[in-house]
Amino acid sequence: MSTAISTQNLTKIYEGALRGQDVHALNELSLDVEEGEIFGYLGPNGSGKTTTIKMLLGLIFPTQGTIKIFGNSAISSAAVKKNIGYLPEGAYYPDFLRGEEILSYYGKLYGLRGSDLKKRIDATMDMVGMQHARKRLLRGYSKGMRQRIGLAQALISDPKLLILDEPTTGLDPIARKEIRDILLRLREEGKTLLISSHELLEVELMSNRVGILYNGTLQTIGSVDELLVKREMTVSVDGIDDGIASELSSRGITVEDRTGGRATLRIGSTLSIYDAIELCKSKSLELNSVAPRRETLEELFVRVIGAAEADRR
Repeated sequence: MSTAISTQNLTKIYEGALRGQDVHALNELSLDVEEGEIFGYLGPNGSGKTTTIKMLLGLIFPTQGTIKIFGNSAISSAAVKKNIGYLPEGAYYPDFLRGEEILSYYGKLYGLRGSDLKKRIDATMDMVGMQHARKRLLRGYSKGMRQRIGLAQALISDPKLLILDEPTTGLDPIARKEIRDILLRLREEGKTLLISSHELLEVELMSNRVGILYNGTLQTIGSVDELLVKREMTVSVDGIDDGIASELSSRGITVEDRTGGRATLRIGSTLSIYDAIELCKSKSLELNSVAPRRETLEELFVRVIGAAEADRR
């Protein structure tokens, strides 16, 4: 598989006004993002994500280290930039423009004209589901529609690489799912996506691999399946009531998703799954299923960042 993004020992130091005030925003980042994958680039605020993105886009330059985009180290060249689509966080577009006018403007920046430009506007509007609103003024767009038009401008040049900063933040659940479905479809079409986001559930649902950055240093990287460990067992039961729920809780079993007499029981480390099942049977609970519970990406994030903060002290 070819590499879309490759960085070696990428470092960025912002010089302070006085000696000793330099800020080490990124420390020797070595990272490969493969073609055709969705890569979740995660970290708390101030960890170096935005600095990385700006260097990938050629907006700022590294203090040391190298960057290659599809094997090309001339990342400021027009040939490289044409293959990159970028959706910034909180992208702003003038309210007096129509959706198709925004795409026309960005298409012309990429050198598109005439019928080629019209075809790309039609294709991107179709792709993000905005044909019905292409002639509507932006002031009449919802937040989800604005995010779609932002994604459309990132796609107008038909780039091979998309860099998306918080593509679903602030959207309602339906809008988030619609954007997620679009991004998954783009991956199926062979696009490479680097997504920086604090919406960890969305990243978990979409990403092939994730990397977690803290204090400018990459703390961990790998596939979602590799990184999210199986931590606990869950048991689905019928026949539970308040008294039984209270007794199970006192024995270290967490009662979740309770609906009527049905509930999911999360078995902690203080009790074996076999003892938990015997306890359920003794309470005449009907067992529906027993399954391992995988760690969520949010739990992994908290664990990794917590360990990094402890090491820093």
